[in-house]
Amino acid sequence: MSKIINLNGYIENGQFAGGQAVTGSDPIGSLPFTAGGLYIGQTGNLTAQTIDGSVLTFVSASGFIPGIFTSVSSSTTAGAIIALR
Repeated sequence: MSKIINLNGYIENGQFAGGQAVTGSDPIGSLPFTAGGLYIGQTGNLTAQTIDGSVLTFVSASGFIPGIFTSVSSSTTAGAIIALR
């Protein structure tokens, strides 16, 4: 079981705990902080919202995605997502 801890909560097996989930049942699941990038551990489509409100979709995303993100959509098929401060 992998766990990454920060001041706002922690991520366990690709899901936020002690905060809000990276992908939730809401159309846009807000991150508990403004992320300076996302790491995608399992390849898939990633739909995320940037700090200016733009919604971006990355097809077959994997690895590090730079940007300033505030949320990740529940329609995202990528897995093991880690939001980086």
